Amino acid sequence: MATIKDVAKHANVSTTVVSKTLNGYTDVSEETRKKVLKAVEELNYSPNMLAKNLKQKVTKSIALIFSNFEYSNGKDGVLFKMMTGIFEAASHYNYEVLLYTRSLSEQQDKSYWQFCKEHKVSGAVITGLKTTDPYFLEIVDSNFPCVVIDADITGMNTGSIMTENVEAAKCAVQYLIDHGHRHIGMVNGHNYAVVSKERQEGYRQALKENGIAYDPSLVVNADYTEESAYELAEGYLKAHPELTAIFFASDLMAIGFMSRCRELDVSIPEKLSIIGFDDIVLSSYTTPRLTTIHQDFQQMAFLAFEQVIRILEKKEAGSHQKISFQVVDRESVAMI
Repeated sequence: MATIKDVAKHANVSTTVVSKTLNGYTDVSEETRKKVLKAVEELNYSPNMLAKNLKQKVTKSIALIFSNFEYSNGKDGVLFKMMTGIFEAASHYNYEVLLYTRSLSEQQDKSYWQFCKEHKVSGAVITGLKTTDPYFLEIVDSNFPCVVIDADITGMNTGSIMTENVEAAKCAVQYLIDHGHRHIGMVNGHNYAVVSKERQEGYRQALKENGIAYDPSLVVNADYTEESAYELAEGYLKAHPELTAIFFASDLMAIGFMSRCRELDVSIPEKLSIIGFDDIVLSSYTTPRLTTIHQDFQQMAFLAFEQVIRILEKKEAGSHQKISFQVVDRESVAMI
């Protein structure tokens, strides 16, 4: 069986050049690329699916791009659930998955489209994309098939999928109101995500429908992190002593806030009721156990992958899909 060294010797190039050619690097000349591909064919060299598809413009693979991949993101288990859904779909549709991770500090050096083109993938599922991402509009205007999780963008080759965030937030706040609460605050993530805007809109609508005035000073941001919510808790509670309940746009923020409440002797739910959003694994292990909104991240990722396949194989236009949610009743909300 031929090796990469055999291919390099046959084409009279280095093994590095062979590797770059097989992996779609753009700094290989067309003449050299043809020599390598000819050697691959003559020696019947086939290391993986990529080599089997060298004559095609793309391979039968989908890129999974985590746009905001940080160490701290692993705590909530969301990325693992999404990966489970992606690989389940990939197995079902007989596609390979190429994983590409980006931290916020790396956003400027290479666009998603460039990455996918270099690696000859057929399409992509992207998560963690902010509206401030420099490549947000590039995706919308691109001819490259992709579906973005937790966004609201559509085009001929671009789709998106997310939970019914407005309705879910309304249900969370209505749950608090049904338990007698009228002074309800909100801890949101940040202003650069569609989900943040939708959850705040759901909060506002629920208050309005129950005759409760919307006070923007009761809405604060904690960047979807446990640490930020912990830090703002004391000042927020001192500024708004009238609050009897708070809606959190993520469980991690709720958990961080609850931790600080314990230190401040603010008992939950006796003095303050809390409802979260996501239903991460940790939410069922807090004290008290966190009442929250369940999102099915595995299904979301599976459907995102499936939509990419429909765009690719059935030539369907991209669409904006929304999936359902459930209120998970635990112990962090009290009747007053």
